[in-house]
Amino acid sequence: MAEGIKPIRRVVTGNDAQGRSRVVYDSAAPGVKASAFKKGTAMTDIWQFDRCPAPLSGERDDGNLPFHFEPPASGGRLRIVQSDHKPADYDPAQDKHITAEHPPRVTEGGTWERGRQNLYTTRIHKSETLDYGILLSGERVLVTDAGEHVLKPGDVVIQIGSWHAWADINHGSQMAFVMMAADFEK
Repeated sequence: MAEGIKPIRRVVTGNDAQGRSRVVYDSAAPGVKASAFKKGTAMTDIWQFDRCPAPLSGERDDGNLPFHFEPPASGGRLRIVQSDHKPADYDPAQDKHITAEHPPRVTEGGTWERGRQNLYTTRIHKSETLDYGILLSGERVLVTDAGEHVLKPGDVVIQIGSWHAWADINHGSQMAFVMMAADFEK
């Protein structure tokens, strides 16, 4: 596990050859994507499905697949995002990861982005997904074009393909996201 990243225990159930329920996996989720530029920050994929209705075979570990930011084109994913807070001695002049806001462009993975990122605020982005975000711990700030909204544990955000960024200012956080494939209305 990368330094400073809290392991997420996942307990996955299934059925044996006789149809009896059992626990198939009970361990730290293996699908961890640590931040390349900030320790203590990571995305942990818990499970994903590639179509609806989802197959219920339980034969493969759909939480240990190659990392992609977007969910499968006809499916969805459960991901836990862990972020550190901005320390009191943060100096933007020393932050090599600051990007200016720019016109929208599509990334290689299919996410739209507009920049304006630093170590403690994500880039402004949107994706062709319907996302349910549930703050598990800490405090997180949802940044939209219209303003900022402070989230506390238990708060739920439903993102419907909208421009947004996330900031961790006063507290670190853990937030669960159910990301489901969707289509922008033409």
